[in-house]
Amino acid sequence: MKLLGLLAIAAAGAASAAGTTPPAPQEAMSLDRLIERAGVYLEPGTLEPYSGPVVRMWTPDIVRERGTLADGRWTGVREWFHQNGRLSGRETWQDGVLHGPAEMYFKSGLLSVRENYTNGELDGPYESYWTRGALAERGAWRTGRPCGEWTSFGRPVVFPSCSQP
Repeated sequence: MKLLGLLAIAAAGAASAAGTTPPAPQEAMSLDRLIERAGVYLEPGTLEPYSGPVVRMWTPDIVRERGTLADGRWTGVREWFHQNGRLSGRETWQDGVLHGPAEMYFKSGLLSVRENYTNGELDGPYESYWTRGALAERGAWRTGRPCGEWTSFGRPVVFPSCSQP
């Protein structure tokens, strides 16, 4: 058993010496330092699109917004927070376009909206809630248009089928 541990340490040392150790995580850049032009975040001085983690703070201890930029555009999960530190929203981005699940929350922490995007358009299941947690709306979107059967503020609503082009 000790031999396996020594072999693991030796392998890790060899990998490090060979330069295959993963790089240390990049420190988050303050969004306030970057310059935004037409939805692209640029590095000050060079005006080159920034790539890497970003953060904006309410106070030194409370995050206001965080995520990752690639070539100056949002990619992956972007989150923002209420001043009380609770999650306000979470979106999924791909190449600067909303693509995937998104959720918004009230200051209380209760869910406000749950939706999904495909290439920047609402697409898929949708739910919204009142501030005390009761369902306000439930339905579906297809390429930016409501479709199928919805419950909207306690009433049934029918839109064209979600399977229609």
